[in-house]
Amino acid sequence: MPGVPAREIQFLNACDDAGAVSALASVAAQWVGFDTICLYHGERFIKVVSNPGQGFPQNALPPSARPIILDKAA
Repeated sequence: MPGVPAREIQFLNACDDAGAVSALASVAAQWVGFDTICLYHGERFIKVVSNPGQGFPQNALPPSARPIILDKAA
């Protein structure tokens, strides 16, 4: 459905963070039209990849660096 974010989980066969980052390139190549792909080991953030073809910057901010926006009623 257009405009609705899709959350998919894919497991990578990697021995360390560097191997997982290398494997991330093939994942991005498989998912044509992706917005962003976040790489985690368990709950530990490793890297984020954004799709410049969709207008996103190459070096996107990791989820932990994004501002927290609180939506409070007045």
